[in-house]
Amino acid sequence: MTRAYQEITYTAPLNEPLTSDAYLAPDEGNWRVVVFHGTPGNKILYTRFLRTAPRGLEVVVFSRPGFGKGHKGPVLDFDEQVAAAKPFFKDKNVITLGVSYGGELALKAALDYPETVKGVVTVAALIDEPHDYALQLEKIGGTPGVEDFMPDRWKRVRAEIAGRRDQIGPLMAKLESLAAPVEVMHGDFDALVPKSNADKLMATLPNAALDIVPGGTHYLELQYPRRVHAAVERAIRRAELQESETAGKTA
Repeated sequence: MTRAYQEITYTAPLNEPLTSDAYLAPDEGNWRVVVFHGTPGNKILYTRFLRTAPRGLEVVVFSRPGFGKGHKGPVLDFDEQVAAAKPFFKDKNVITLGVSYGGELALKAALDYPETVKGVVTVAALIDEPHDYALQLEKIGGTPGVEDFMPDRWKRVRAEIAGRRDQIGPLMAKLESLAAPVEVMHGDFDALVPKSNADKLMATLPNAALDIVPGGTHYLELQYPRRVHAAVERAIRRAELQESETAGKTA
């Protein structure tokens, strides 16, 4: 039986509050999955992921700032991107799930909101750099005479990819102290983000597990949604065990 979901509108509490939208698959359970999509982003790509979600998990796929209905221009600041998910970091325990560019945001959310974000799943996370040919396409997009013909959506992508570079170093330094469990997923046939990005994460995070998906592309959430859900459930089990062990030590 597939899950039902609905579209909601909410106010994202940025420095300048932003009206945004999200898909919500509601559930009365204690856990919520909050999805940070990649770039470019479109929540409609996650409908299969929503419909296949296991019972007991509430799932939210929100439009990141810059990609929602009526959003104007890119939003490059990591703090602002994470703040857009803040309304969902309450009432339940949260696992953040970050895809590609969204991977670094899902990790930052766990640092910024440790009281509710109990674990993270990254999917093809862009932590370092994409493959060389993708970098070349990024450079070509800024060439005079070419940029004028680029769709606005892809101009936003170029701005996000470039804008992350000054922010990723400080974020990676903080990740060395992240206590929450992290499930790192990466396809071995990812043509956009090389596996070295996952290796870098594993070398940095103190509490991470690696899942390399044979034949997996850059779009694991589309290709193998149930495998991604299984990673979420592993993160929940690890988070619950960690909290139980911590409570036992303080009792």
